[in-house]
Amino acid sequence: MRHLRRSSGDQSEAISRSQQSEPVAAAMNKTSPDVIQRAAERLRDGQNGTLVEKAAARYKERTQYSTRNGGANGSTNGAAQQSTLVKPRPNQTPIGSPRQVAGRPATPPPLPGAKGRTTKRVTIDTIKLQLAGYVTPSGERNRVVEEYRVIKRPLILNAFASGTNKIRNGNLIMVTSARPREGKSYTAVNLAMSMASETDVKVLLVDSDMYMQGRGDDSMSILGVDQEEGLLDVLSDPSKDLSDVLIRTNIPNLSLLPAGRRTANPTELFASNRMGEVVEELAERYPDRVIIFDTPPVLAASEPSVLAMHVGQVLFVVEAERTSQSAIESALSLLSQCHHINLMLNKAHDDLGAEGFGSYTDYYQ
Repeated sequence: MRHLRRSSGDQSEAISRSQQSEPVAAAMNKTSPDVIQRAAERLRDGQNGTLVEKAAARYKERTQYSTRNGGANGSTNGAAQQSTLVKPRPNQTPIGSPRQVAGRPATPPPLPGAKGRTTKRVTIDTIKLQLAGYVTPSGERNRVVEEYRVIKRPLILNAFASGTNKIRNGNLIMVTSARPREGKSYTAVNLAMSMASETDVKVLLVDSDMYMQGRGDDSMSILGVDQEEGLLDVLSDPSKDLSDVLIRTNIPNLSLLPAGRRTANPTELFASNRMGEVVEELAERYPDRVIIFDTPPVLAASEPSVLAMHVGQVLFVVEAERTSQSAIESALSLLSQCHHINLMLNKAHDDLGAEGFGSYTDYYQ
């Protein structure tokens, strides 16, 4: 027996068609003849349709009406209006977006009271530096490059030593000399450039020799960087953050901190508690990088002796055949607060280099 079920209105009518014997069919007709007759008539003409057919026809009529009239009557049944409901407005996250479902906005809002900062950038002319005899990460291998590779290695090891060999603030290195014109700024720039050529070492070069500003021999002038806001501005204004005055360069591992604007009391600023706070902040804030301070000469200014209390290492530049032993001893006594002082002989004649590089001396000339 095969059963067919058709729906019309709010009631359902069952029709049984049978290929069995007539007595069974007669019994069924006797039971409900009018029901079977009405169902048969509807099957023949098919004009009234089922509940599903009526709903589909009504839905089609309303869709066509809504499309013709642009949804002006406010109907919510048209397909056009349904697509309008799910279409996102400009700059709006679409409904069902994974980010919206996760409960997070597409773009996180700024923190309340957050201060927007624009990092300064400069381009260092490395070709010009190479022609002037300075070390650059992309420069050719020569004698000066090799000498600074030898000089930097123990400094880097001390900067990132651990365990019992760890040095307090070992990543802070002061480069200074006993007297002016011994080549400390030349050394500071070359040391920073050589360290920045390492694949896993980042360097921050700090110009803390405010007396040489604008004379062409300070580290920022050597690199072609104008003296703007810098260390002195941070010392004189506690509300100014270090990140406000840092400068990025086209050398990936090298950043700069200029000396800053001149003030009437630079010595007092260096000797202040604020200076100690800034130096300690540098050590804690940037433990992954070497911070090199280019300072004034020890016997010409008091700033190096103050800074020696905070740095972990000192590279003391001595000019060959010019700096006296007494000057060296006097300067070192003022730096006694730092327990890791390395001496570097500068401006030595080429024949002295033969002892250090042997047969390779002529190779690098």
